Amino acid sequence: MKINVLVRFFIVLNILFSMQSIASPKVNPYKGVVLAEELTESESQLQKNALKQVLIKVSGNVDIVNLDEAKLLENTIPSMLAQFGYQNIDNARFYYALFDKRKINQALTDMQQPVWGDTRPIPLVWLVNEQREIVSEQMLNSSSDVAISWGFKKSELKRGVNAQFPMLDLDDSLIISASDVSGRFYQTVYDASIRYGAEYFVVANLMPTQEGKWQLKWELVHHNSQSKQNEVVVKKTNSGSKSYVMAIMMNEIADYYAQQFAILENNGKKLTQVLTVSGVKTLMHFTRLNNMLSSLNAIDSLETLTIREQQVEVLVTLKGGLMSLENALSVQPSLQRDLSTGLPYQYNWQP
Repeated sequence: MKINVLVRFFIVLNILFSMQSIASPKVNPYKGVVLAEELTESESQLQKNALKQVLIKVSGNVDIVNLDEAKLLENTIPSMLAQFGYQNIDNARFYYALFDKRKINQALTDMQQPVWGDTRPIPLVWLVNEQREIVSEQMLNSSSDVAISWGFKKSELKRGVNAQFPMLDLDDSLIISASDVSGRFYQTVYDASIRYGAEYFVVANLMPTQEGKWQLKWELVHHNSQSKQNEVVVKKTNSGSKSYVMAIMMNEIADYYAQQFAILENNGKKLTQVLTVSGVKTLMHFTRLNNMLSSLNAIDSLETLTIREQQVEVLVTLKGGLMSLENALSVQPSLQRDLSTGLPYQYNWQP
């Protein structure tokens, strides 16, 4: 039994730290991981680079490092560090620095910058390559195209958003083909995406150009569970190396997510809102609901008002506005908007 546990542990560890692993289960935005390219580069400079990366990941603002307040923050790095060291990723040497979450958030609030928490949906990428094949997770992890893998890895490290790829097993092949992706048949793509639990999916085509570079035409699509409609929220065409076009796509997605989920905290009187959640049948359900709401960056505090007949009323105090709350709740798989009552902020719990 212990051997099986150890084997499973090392398999997971290998997946987490492999350069080819794209669909990491969770990104820690408060951990900076920077390439230690030069042996002469001081640890102090590496820490500054890691802090800049963390400020961008947590705020969602790529220009934050140019602010004078951000530069002054570099002088306080030792007091904000929780853990640091070196690690090798695919034979490359990286320096990592884990920063104190509370101190980073407070610094951003003092700088009047938004704070982007853990609401970072993992988009499912349906990518058709130059061979007119859908790129699967296995194809990427087999090192068949290191440039594509590295493009996604760079954006994961720098922006705190990673991607997921389909398995393309028999179940997928019965639903979707490369022509469905290229033809932008969104409903078919969504039907194939349901099993992966992705709130957002990408449809993309990668094509070589005459200049020896690559062109990526892609769209980020959000499936609205209430209206049952598929909405294209970002549509772009990027050109450059394979690594570049993949990284820039994920950067654009990170920018969109930051607009949706980053919170600029209201320093004045905070808004409150009552949420009604039905289908809370057990104490375990109630605990999970409470933990989920408590983890949302949009919510400053919460108070349970009533519990009766499998229905819970919760008063939440917001850090920002109501739109930030609605965006955060809309991507929680355990909550389903209840439209039958005709009232706002009514939800059903989906255990």
